[in-house]
Amino acid sequence: MLAGVWKQIENAFELVFSTSGGVVICFFRSIFSFRMRGTDIERLLRQMVFIGVHTFPIAIVFGLFTGMIFSLNLGLPLKDFGVEDRIGSALGVALVRELAPVFTAFILAARVGAAITAELGTMSVSEEIDSLRVMGISPDRYLAMPRIVGALLISPLLTVYSCAAGMIGGQLLAKSYFSVSNTVFWTRVYQSIDFKEIGTGLLKSVVFAALYSAICVHFGMTTRGGAEGVGRSTTRAVVVSLSAILVADFLLTRALFG
Repeated sequence: MLAGVWKQIENAFELVFSTSGGVVICFFRSIFSFRMRGTDIERLLRQMVFIGVHTFPIAIVFGLFTGMIFSLNLGLPLKDFGVEDRIGSALGVALVRELAPVFTAFILAARVGAAITAELGTMSVSEEIDSLRVMGISPDRYLAMPRIVGALLISPLLTVYSCAAGMIGGQLLAKSYFSVSNTVFWTRVYQSIDFKEIGTGLLKSVVFAALYSAICVHFGMTTRGGAEGVGRSTTRAVVVSLSAILVADFLLTRALFG
């Protein structure tokens, strides 16, 4: 019985290390395979449109209601102390440093990451990826690179728009529910945010993009087992991506502000 438990622990560690190693290798192979050529740029732009333009409305809605919810929950206790005008300060820091990067990454991992894994997984089980290798075409450059580089370029932009929408949502609620004037709200926001906060949010968005894109590409390109395997890989890729984003968020926050 003890041997069986030890074997399961060994298999779990082997799976973790093999998966993490595969993700790291996939990421760096894709980055180093990028070339400023017409075909590469065309594939990259196509992925940027898929990742950015199609996700933009969802990011705006999430950001808007995140700002409103945060302002409401924060304003109620602040109102008891008569300092509801401080809503802008707390909302600005929370959105820029944490809420906008994390929620945007969650949206992208759930929507874009799942689509990437399903698409590449279908190609893998139908042996299309093996066919590319037979023809001398690198899957890392042809398939992985546009998706990973596109995610790295688009995620910070979506984070900025989501953060802006959250601030607008918070300002609307603060004015209508707590009678905080627009001037006071935006002054508090301006006073609370500095370049370190902005840099932290952008850095997190890039790190999260690298994580979910590389994880989903890796799981997609290593899919086996037909249609059932595609569904299993997609589920695992999204779960691992969300978990990795939370762990990375904690480590980055601890390193930068601990």
